[in-house]
Amino acid sequence: MKICLLGDTHFGIRNDSKVFHEYYEKFYNEVFFPYLKEHGIDTVIQLGDLFDRRKYINFVSLSESRRYFFDKLKENNIHLHALIGNHDIFYKHTLEVNSPELLLRDYDNITLWSKHGTLEIDGAVFDMIPWICNENEQDVREFISKSTSPYCIGHFELLGYYMQRGQLSHEGYEDKFLKNYDQVYSGHYHSRSASVDGKIAYLGTPYELFWSDYKDQKGFDVFDTQSKVFKFRSE
Repeated sequence: MKICLLGDTHFGIRNDSKVFHEYYEKFYNEVFFPYLKEHGIDTVIQLGDLFDRRKYINFVSLSESRRYFFDKLKENNIHLHALIGNHDIFYKHTLEVNSPELLLRDYDNITLWSKHGTLEIDGAVFDMIPWICNENEQDVREFISKSTSPYCIGHFELLGYYMQRGQLSHEGYEDKFLKNYDQVYSGHYHSRSASVDGKIAYLGTPYELFWSDYKDQKGFDVFDTQSKVFKFRSE
């Protein structure tokens, strides 16, 4: 079985630009959904920041993203697991109020991860870690320290990784608390980068969002539950 890993989508970006909605729709219609259909993929894990704005939603952006993404998932019997990222939350210190849980509750094919936990798919075990904030930090660290899962999927702010091409993060957590995993994949930063040993990697966004993304590697990753291999599928 194959699982798709999709980075930050940021629906409604650039002041709810119509041009970006058209750009997104082209990617999903011509690249993303055809690939899933061709390879029989019916599970997608999205790594946080489904929506761009923390404080409110533009109704056109909500309507458009439902039409070309969320409704298409439903129509094609694809289950979406989505982490709650920092752009999805209203308050900075808690994940209690978040846009995906308020806006997507009518989809029975969507599982939203506002609390850390473990997901098993076809024998592959993943720890699912949403955005870490004051409210959940202690519980998340304790959960990770006791975990025996080989894989972790999160929305982490880690020190020393590329936020975008040429710009390293000078804030965030040191990655030592994640070293017990065989592989960690994270959303949040928009460029693809990895630790020296390759065990911790940022997927980056599936498409360009700013000029700083220009000519970056964009696309999504696919995990094979039998071979336990992650592969990058370029846009």
